[in-house]
Amino acid sequence: MNPKIFNFSLVLLVIAFLTGCASKTYLSRAKEEVLPPLNLAYHVQSIEILDERVESSTEEMKLPIVSRPDQLIRHRPFLTPPHKAVIEKVIQDNALASGTPVRAVVTILESYKEFSATWSSEMEKGFAQVQIRFVDIESGEPITGCDSSGEFFIQSMDATPNKMEEVYQITLKRVVYNCLKYIQNS
Repeated sequence: MNPKIFNFSLVLLVIAFLTGCASKTYLSRAKEEVLPPLNLAYHVQSIEILDERVESSTEEMKLPIVSRPDQLIRHRPFLTPPHKAVIEKVIQDNALASGTPVRAVVTILESYKEFSATWSSEMEKGFAQVQIRFVDIESGEPITGCDSSGEFFIQSMDATPNKMEEVYQITLKRVVYNCLKYIQNS
């Protein structure tokens, strides 16, 4: 075998290995990230989650076995119990057990998983746009609210459905948290 081809192949293999390791480390750190409690002065007694996206799918996102440059796949997953649990946990973790009794109304305006590829890597991305309103339990009147959107992504050499789901859940967590942070600061 030609030494130049061997060396080039070896360099490509090392780059692929390091890229894969870096994205897995970044993803696991993001999953384990502890966000500082906001201690919102509201007692959230119930959480209602509304999905106002035009289309969503109960099917899993289909990733290509072999990707090609400039490939883009966008998938709007049906809001599953684990997705709802992520949203509910962020709200419960950041509200006090005392304070004004409210019902939290979370509206998913848009959210999706997205896969894209270039000649050298694949990107797994989540996007979400939410609106949260705290409604007074007694009067039924809105007290406060927020709107937030954001994305989270990783680049790797090997996109998988499991990593796509992790990326999506991290996106939901961060977007809901940032929305609540807006309420705290207003």
